[in-house]
Amino acid sequence: MKKKIISILLCAAMCVGMVTACGTKKADKEADSSADEKDKVITVAANGSFYPIIYTDDNGDLTGFEHDVMEEIGKRSGYEIKFEVVGDYSAMFEGLDSGKYDTIAGQVSVTDEREKKYTFSDVYGYNAIKLAVRGDDPATSIEDMQGRKICIEFGTVLEAALNKINDTFPDDKKMELVTTEGNIYDELKVGHYDAFPITVLSFDQINEKGEYDFKLIGDPILIDKNAFPFAKDVDPDMINAVNKAIEEMQDDGTMSELSEKYFGRDISKEEITE
Repeated sequence: MKKKIISILLCAAMCVGMVTACGTKKADKEADSSADEKDKVITVAANGSFYPIIYTDDNGDLTGFEHDVMEEIGKRSGYEIKFEVVGDYSAMFEGLDSGKYDTIAGQVSVTDEREKKYTFSDVYGYNAIKLAVRGDDPATSIEDMQGRKICIEFGTVLEAALNKINDTFPDDKKMELVTTEGNIYDELKVGHYDAFPITVLSFDQINEKGEYDFKLIGDPILIDKNAFPFAKDVDPDMINAVNKAIEEMQDDGTMSELSEKYFGRDISKEEITE
């Protein structure tokens, strides 16, 4: 009888242990699942006043082309998109470098230098950069700018591109590359220099406001490629999911539709240059 009681108690203990173990495994599985869900977040640093790229509307809500692109990526990839409005690009890139943000929305250009430091998503937009001159300027091409002043920001890919063009001009007719600390538009308007490079999309916005009488001339100096930058050690699942969503949006026309909505032109096609 005593042995029977001990046997029953051992059996009961084993059952309790099995139930407890099952409960622990279930709890662990739920915890792992919960952790996975928390990990499926893409934190995006953005300038909230970059119209129409990504900006805050009259209701105080974030909107714009890249906002909608990112939201669509979230829907297609299963990642939650969390935006963080940041004051300037240096702070955005510092946050990206430190791991505070996963990526940046704000028409970030893909350059050789940046590709050494970051992993970029697939390119989703192309933006031609051309020279802007005053509306009454007789120049029609960059060749007409020989011997004249061009305002640029030194240390950029544009400086290198213009220097390359300058190499084709005679020594006494090379463009003079200058910089300014003033308003680049106002400085051109009053004639402190003769031209400055600008993206076609930014020029569209200037024309829309109607504050300046400028025109674009010649062929593009270069085609600016836009993509989302991630850290070099980005989670492969995250960047693959983003790229898959971008590819789908290009293929089904969603990227073109969003582009037309915000820019009145399709920037998802490289051949758009004017």
